[in-house]
Amino acid sequence: MKIRCGGVPEHFNYPWHVAMEQGYFKEEDIELEWTDYKGGTGAMCQDLTSDIIDVATLLTEGAIAAIAQGNPSVIDRVYVASPLIWGIHTGAQSVHTNPNTSGPIRYAVSRMGSGSHLMALVDRMQRGLDLNDASWELIQNLDGARISLQKNESDYFLWEKNMTAPYVYLGELRRIGECPTPWPSVVITISNSARSRIGNFDGMYRALEKAIQFIQHLPKPAETIADIYQLKKEDAEDWYSRIEWAHSQPLLESHFDTISEVLVAANILNVTPTYDSVCK
Repeated sequence: MKIRCGGVPEHFNYPWHVAMEQGYFKEEDIELEWTDYKGGTGAMCQDLTSDIIDVATLLTEGAIAAIAQGNPSVIDRVYVASPLIWGIHTGAQSVHTNPNTSGPIRYAVSRMGSGSHLMALVDRMQRGLDLNDASWELIQNLDGARISLQKNESDYFLWEKNMTAPYVYLGELRRIGECPTPWPSVVITISNSARSRIGNFDGMYRALEKAIQFIQHLPKPAETIADIYQLKKEDAEDWYSRIEWAHSQPLLESHFDTISEVLVAANILNVTPTYDSVCK
């Protein structure tokens, strides 16, 4: 059985790579093909629609928005139960120092409707700032954001704080705040065509469980992850102390309702979707 999977090249997807390296998928008679997506949720949603990948690890809010807007897939279960900590970043020479400051702000976003877009809106809503003061500069990915911020073509960029930490240490970016997601951060989304073609994904989940246990039994898991993803040891330890990979956990309807309300308030969705139309 061949399963085509995709995810961003970040540390929370490390179990997939461990499962491939340790042969856990092969033990389940699965040929797993993995694709890294620097473009994030938006890029993966496009390829789910185009039947280029079968499974994606998506930011929860991005998955709900995409499926509610017609993406032919479903949220199968939670993958990362802990929140994602988004750093609010500016360029090194930026005049901006306080994310609570009102007024027009140009946000670098990978795509409209992506996590970087939605969390910018969530952050403004939580801070009581006017959503109409936000404008958007499309930058495709983290590398594009770095260029945009350095050229002063945008003001803020929200991205997972540990992944941007190397550029903060180098002095290229400044982190001026944080915005945790008020819900489980990542879900496993499966295209409808893959569900029809493959049917049972239990073997894939068993392989992932073995990989998570393998990581948890490493002598120094945080240091291993730091080496692989080029993170400072303290940043990897901070992240590893907070990460909570889920175990056969559906997305709760209460979390779904919270996210849906935010999506509607942010004008990403026109109406609140039903739980059964998005989640398995």
